[in-house]
Amino acid sequence: MIELYHFWDSPCCFKVRMVLDEKGLEWRERYVMTPKFDHFQPDYVALNPHSKVPALVDDGLVVIQSSNIAEYLDDRYPEPPLAPADAVARATMRAWMAEEQEYLFPLIVTMSFNIMMKLRAVAYGMDVLTEWSKRHPDQARAQDYLRRVTDPADTAAVAAAEARFRWHLERLEAELQPGPWICGETYSLADICVAPILDRVDHLDRAHLWEDLPRVADWYVRMKERPAFAAATPPFDYRMWGPKKPVPEGGVDAATAGNTFPG
Repeated sequence: MIELYHFWDSPCCFKVRMVLDEKGLEWRERYVMTPKFDHFQPDYVALNPHSKVPALVDDGLVVIQSSNIAEYLDDRYPEPPLAPADAVARATMRAWMAEEQEYLFPLIVTMSFNIMMKLRAVAYGMDVLTEWSKRHPDQARAQDYLRRVTDPADTAAVAAAEARFRWHLERLEAELQPGPWICGETYSLADICVAPILDRVDHLDRAHLWEDLPRVADWYVRMKERPAFAAATPPFDYRMWGPKKPVPEGGVDAATAGNTFPG
């Protein structure tokens, strides 16, 4: 049995769930509540010493790092294939997988923290966040986290991240000629890795960044139409608070919220 240690509203976990669904693989959920620093607890660190999600366990074998997990699943369970047979197209696929991991993901971290994650202080209150922060083994980092969730949003950093993100989208617009997928006729791991990034930006109410890029816009519609995308998408209750999901009036009772972000 495949076990996936994941956090629902994480683009990295989203892409792994997509691969699992495209392959028709059954998996058991092991939910990791990152706001409570579950990923820094000993049981999880034993699986992933980098304390990041996701982690996949396949019949006892632990695989970490989301893009690596995606390629492992495609190699281990080859039907249907999610990589082009052609060497040139496969290189394109890997280039875009790297682009997502090295460039796009850090940009959405900047956007997400300033637009979305600061709302945790509003929802839960600082007493709860401070108590949860005690579970972090590096208290200097924990204190920095508490400072950042209470500092004013860095609007200049968000604007710079949006501008750089737009630059990558313009590259994607050119790559999608002739399409319909990033690797031409072959739907691949490149599409699966990039799509959750756009999902997060969409949830941040920044879809205008590609509205005038017709190939990107059409590609994203095609991605959302895939059953695997729908299956991997976070349920609304598991979406973090943001522009499209305001914090409930009066905040949230952390004791009863469980692992969700009620709204």
